Amino acid sequence: MLLVLGLATLYAYVALDLNAQVAHAGHVVRGEPAPVMRSIIEGAQAIRRFACPQGVLVVLYEALLAPIVGVGMGISLTEGLRIPTFVSSVIQTTPTYLVAYTTVTVAFGLLGLLGIFCIHGVVLSGESVSEARAHSAALMRAHWKDYLLQNLLFGLCMALASAAVMLLALALPRAAAHGLGCAPETLRLWTIFGCMAGIALGAVVGLLATPFAIIRLTQLYVGYLEGERRDLPVRPPRVSRLAVAGVAVALAGCMAMALVCNSYFDELFPATVGVRTIAHRGGGSEGPENTVGGLRAAARLGAWGSEIDIQRTADGAYVVNHDDSFERTTGDARTPGEMTLAEVRELRVDGEPVATYEDMLDAARETGVVLFVELKGVSADRQMADDAVRIARERGMLDTCVFISLDYRLVDYLEGAYPEAQTGFLAWASYGDTAALNCDYLALEELSSTSDAIDAVHAQGKQIFVWTVNDRETQRRFLCSEADAIITDEVAQANEVAAELGTRGDVERVMDSLLAQM
Repeated sequence: MLLVLGLATLYAYVALDLNAQVAHAGHVVRGEPAPVMRSIIEGAQAIRRFACPQGVLVVLYEALLAPIVGVGMGISLTEGLRIPTFVSSVIQTTPTYLVAYTTVTVAFGLLGLLGIFCIHGVVLSGESVSEARAHSAALMRAHWKDYLLQNLLFGLCMALASAAVMLLALALPRAAAHGLGCAPETLRLWTIFGCMAGIALGAVVGLLATPFAIIRLTQLYVGYLEGERRDLPVRPPRVSRLAVAGVAVALAGCMAMALVCNSYFDELFPATVGVRTIAHRGGGSEGPENTVGGLRAAARLGAWGSEIDIQRTADGAYVVNHDDSFERTTGDARTPGEMTLAEVRELRVDGEPVATYEDMLDAARETGVVLFVELKGVSADRQMADDAVRIARERGMLDTCVFISLDYRLVDYLEGAYPEAQTGFLAWASYGDTAALNCDYLALEELSSTSDAIDAVHAQGKQIFVWTVNDRETQRRFLCSEADAIITDEVAQANEVAAELGTRGDVERVMDSLLAQM
């Protein structure tokens, strides 16, 4: 049912989002009257031509692959779609996967480039999907050099326009206040105002970028069809009173918010960050994966927690390993369930022995880190849950362990059977009221960790951590957010980012906090 509803939703979005915009752009380029409702109706009527196998592929490409590949128009519903970091990190560190991923991405990118005018052919020329794809490929083969040049120039113009708007909004109010010799409090007020106005104007530019890009693409399509460059009709600029009133109201709203924020500056825009760091797979990249040495390395760097993965061996012991087998980390293709503890003990991960669950508990107690124990693999069942709690209790570590899983049934079982234990659910793909699930911690993948999602989790009295946050910009964003912790492979880098955040000026503090809420 979800798949059927999802496909229907994608078709509706293509009809109202892409088809309607292409229809509107066609009227603009040809100098015809372009009422919005007319364009919407034309876009909706054209969607029936996509009711064929090739049409389904076009819709799926624009909705799901265009945002990832970076070639195509895409739809607003899925414009933020990305490959999750925990998947991309495996791809980037495994040569075979990286080569395969690069090959597939380039192949889909070329297909997207050849079919870039497919929707234009269907909507503006009345062609079938197969005719439009063939026609688009012929146009692109004939004009690909000009197409790439024109899009490069358009992209540079949009980037310069966005930068100019942001710089003007950020610098002008502050410079004027500084030039007038305003007091520090007044200078800070204008700083906040400039940041808010800059973000608002940047959002407007972002909203206009897509329709402008589609108009530009349509201009190229019509020009290639007619065999000569098609210039956009020039109309005398008009500034309506309604637009002026709207800008004035928006600026007044920014100033009102700035006045309120200025009174609570340090509370709303803190100088230091309180988000804690959890090392991924023992110590992340600071040491051999899922080993005692890795955990100790992360602890020396000040990591608050360490996340590990436990699996059951053939003789009922628990060892620490992420993948189904030991092949990637030790070169042995056997799985934990095919080996005894004694056999596992002979393996080495970059010179370190494969750790047992007990080894990691002892290391966590000695270093003072909180241990996030993921119940992993085919042996993740109620027996593992029972044993994990029992072993932690026997070692006096129950209060400093959090038992986590991608399987909500196990998390719910732990909450019912061991209410004294701390639990966490790794919510990668979920729907519904995720924040109300029966657990103490909720771990959201970084693409799902919006400010609204974080607020919803806190409203349920739970803590939230974001996984897996590895690049500097993403670390900066979430270290400035309301999340309780981030899971990362790059603990040292997170420390550097946190240190940089501690030296920020007023503008950076305001911008970081505002952007973290978006």
